[in-house]
Amino acid sequence: MVALVSGIAGLAMLLFLYFGGQGTLDPFGQPIGTDFSAFWHAGRLANDGSAPSAWDVTALNAEVRVTHPGSEFATAWVYPPVFLLIASPLAMLPYLHALAIWQAVSVLLLAAALKAILTDWKSVAVCLASPLTPLVLAHGQNAFLTAALLGAGLASLAVGRGTGAGYFGGLAYKPQLALQLAPFLLFTKNWRALGVAFTVAALVIALSWLLWGTEAWLAFAASASATRHFMEEGAVGLHKSASLFSLARMWGAPVGPAYLIQALSALSGLALLWKARHAPPFVLGAAACVAIALSTPYLLDYDIALVGLGAVFLFAEGRRTSFLEYERTALAYIWATPWFARQVAEVVHLPLLPISMVLLAVLVFRRAVLARSGLPSRCAGNASSGLALATATRGKGEP
Repeated sequence: MVALVSGIAGLAMLLFLYFGGQGTLDPFGQPIGTDFSAFWHAGRLANDGSAPSAWDVTALNAEVRVTHPGSEFATAWVYPPVFLLIASPLAMLPYLHALAIWQAVSVLLLAAALKAILTDWKSVAVCLASPLTPLVLAHGQNAFLTAALLGAGLASLAVGRGTGAGYFGGLAYKPQLALQLAPFLLFTKNWRALGVAFTVAALVIALSWLLWGTEAWLAFAASASATRHFMEEGAVGLHKSASLFSLARMWGAPVGPAYLIQALSALSGLALLWKARHAPPFVLGAAACVAIALSTPYLLDYDIALVGLGAVFLFAEGRRTSFLEYERTALAYIWATPWFARQVAEVVHLPLLPISMVLLAVLVFRRAVLARSGLPSRCAGNASSGLALATATRGKGEP
């Protein structure tokens, strides 16, 4: 029932944004699908033979003002040229048509990845009824594409199909969210998967270079310092971020100590991957998701889809074996938090999304410890009574 109410409320909000405005503007005078405007206009510049101009904020926003007259909206294109492989074809269509196709395909790809993990469509529907869905779709963002690529790759590895790691190569379009994949595949000795992922990444990078040349890559590299400055100063809004770096900045930490906290966060993700390397496949999948989220300082709230994906893997593992104490409650918190996380962070500086990320890491660590100890999850799930624990250890020299 909660999922049904959430889904209806999210759909109503999206319909209001999409149909309550005029032309390409929503009722608040912003472009419908806000951030998608950067994608579409970058693709349009590339199609016009001016790909390097996509990283020029002035040139990009001059195009934006033509498409969205009367709006004060300003944007920036911060992605590598690989993403133009998607943005360029979309920009061949009218803006609203391209947005509709982008949204529909993203949701369908994510639904397919979730189905591979959960196996039943009812559970997939509950996942998509999460308040994260209207957050991602209202921004026209790519978090669902990222989660779909990562989820499909991890689900393929879970059933022994190393070639499924080709999905990981597609994450070259958002490299800050692929930092932990190489260690993940190394720790689990997935040599074939590692080779497939690198090959696909190299192919899409080479294709983008052939289509848009060295100048586009140089423009992307030149924009990196501006992107870092925006992140460090919280130009987008620190309350809209889920990273521990942004949390430290929001609480007043200088840039240097904030980076130190982020480095410790990334190392914690690596340590979790190492600890979980022999865990069951779905626990390992959850570990990969949360390690990726922990690794980057540039993690906006819609990117918390990665943590949501990790929660899906953990839910699937709990349903396969049994749920540990408080596990379902924690997963429900992760599912529900996006409804109010941004507002709470802005008003009282309470970091609900970073808490979700750390909470998932704790849940995965607990599962990994159980896997290393050899204690069955079914028994551990009832350990509070002591009965199952005693049963599991009987015959091993325990009273």
